[in-house]
Amino acid sequence: MVYRPPANVFEVLQKIEYEEALPAGDPRYVHTEAARGSELTFVRLARKLGWDPLSNVFFAPTEKHILFFGHIGSGKTTELRHFAKKLNDSLRFYVVEVDVLTKLDRNNLQYAEVLMAMAEALLESLKRDNVELGAAAIRPVQKWFESAVKTSTASSELSAELQAGMKAGAGLPGLIKLFATFTSSFKTGASHKTEWRQEIRNRFTTLAAAFNGLIREAERALQERNVAERIVFLLDGTDKMRGEDTQQFFVYDAEQLLAIETLAIYTAPLHLKYDGRLGGKLDADLVLPMIKLYERSGTDCAEGRRVLKELLLLRADRSLFATDAQIDNLIEQCGGHPRELLRLLKLCCEFADARIDAIVVERAIKQLAADYRRFLTPEDYTLLYRIDQSPDHEGNDARAQELLHRLALMEYNDGAWRRSHPVVRTLEGYKLAGASTQ
Repeated sequence: MVYRPPANVFEVLQKIEYEEALPAGDPRYVHTEAARGSELTFVRLARKLGWDPLSNVFFAPTEKHILFFGHIGSGKTTELRHFAKKLNDSLRFYVVEVDVLTKLDRNNLQYAEVLMAMAEALLESLKRDNVELGAAAIRPVQKWFESAVKTSTASSELSAELQAGMKAGAGLPGLIKLFATFTSSFKTGASHKTEWRQEIRNRFTTLAAAFNGLIREAERALQERNVAERIVFLLDGTDKMRGEDTQQFFVYDAEQLLAIETLAIYTAPLHLKYDGRLGGKLDADLVLPMIKLYERSGTDCAEGRRVLKELLLLRADRSLFATDAQIDNLIEQCGGHPRELLRLLKLCCEFADARIDAIVVERAIKQLAADYRRFLTPEDYTLLYRIDQSPDHEGNDARAQELLHRLALMEYNDGAWRRSHPVVRTLEGYKLAGASTQ
């Protein structure tokens, strides 16, 4: 069936989803590499994993656990899924996607349940693809569960569920059930989280060894079938954790992540890259650049505008806009950020009767700007104005990191320069900051 973009405002509203990452092959996907200046991003990522896509050379990976940074909503997961298809098609890698937003509670997340979700996702993928694992690889994981259940609180609801799962069946299906019970319980219940997190910490060495054995056996089975050489975990949603959970996961628990001997890519919030506490344990080199509307010199970037227009018109038919001027204005005010463009489009559809005209667009811009007015301080406006006058990267303080995290400040060309969000520049506080510096 040929894809057709929505042709009325209510259908647009119904289909806009900010958290949605497009799967490989989705007709709404737009190639943005040239507009971002990220043509080499996939090549660098692949080489970190031990494969050169240009020559098809396969070698020992230089990195194992890689952070993939970018503004929240900038398209990290969509681009990673696009990359993942290339990795899978190479017959070098078997990509296992773990969506922590679906599997777990992102507002209370630690490495313990993430590792469980990784194991569950791997086993589900292997079962789906009819890849068999030997009993020798499965048994150590089952034994870990048996031992953990014996030492946990007797009245624990989770312990009872796990015991029932162990009696229900052996082999791969039984193991999948155990992990599914664990991750589902961690998402919906809080009473036993602390106990089981401590149980995992106390027995982590044994669990890590069992998981590593499972991964090695899975890779051996995949190699025998000529499907892939290495497993790669793609962890999505880890960029949307709360601030303290982000620090705990990526900084304080980095050693536990590294103890799992596999290749893994984690989406990570941009502000974490400038936090200064990563300590070099995890590879923190790759950033998905923002789509550029301008070069640093101020020159217009036609390619950026072209791809954003294509992205917009795949979600709202051209007939919904009174003139091209409304399309151009929405693109200008999103600052090159895909999600901000969708937010503006959604607001337009909430305000419009049938078509999106200049008055509707101005109302949408004012509404989005109001969201930023609610948290910006006079000092923020002064900082943003100063950065706009000299957009070269001049370092970071805690406030600049917070403004990056909340999108009032946007970063381009892999961090080479920055600029305030266009709608922020429409606010009176920003104008006053500019007038006071004259």
